[in-house]
Amino acid sequence: MVEVFLGESGSKKDPLANPLYADLSGLPPLFIQVGGDEALLDDSRQIVKLAQEAGVDVKFKIYPEMQHVFHFLIGNAPEGDQAVQDMADWVRPKLGLA
Repeated sequence: MVEVFLGESGSKKDPLANPLYADLSGLPPLFIQVGGDEALLDDSRQIVKLAQEAGVDVKFKIYPEMQHVFHFLIGNAPEGDQAVQDMADWVRPKLGLA
């Protein structure tokens, strides 16, 4: 699938395709949520580290035993409900809504 996204001559290290190679300075605050059983858990940890090193305000939360895109379980699993609630609680004051 990588070649489909990048094309024949695309680089896996292009920062537009892989934020692990991007300059993250100047990003707004980030809330990164990831499942504990997520295939991208290590990448999530790395992007948090890189963002923090670039001076970005980062909140990071791991939801045990959850997999990729577990948020779609909202209304059907407490973990999905909790993740969406956590995001809402985090973003409201940043938007001046709390």
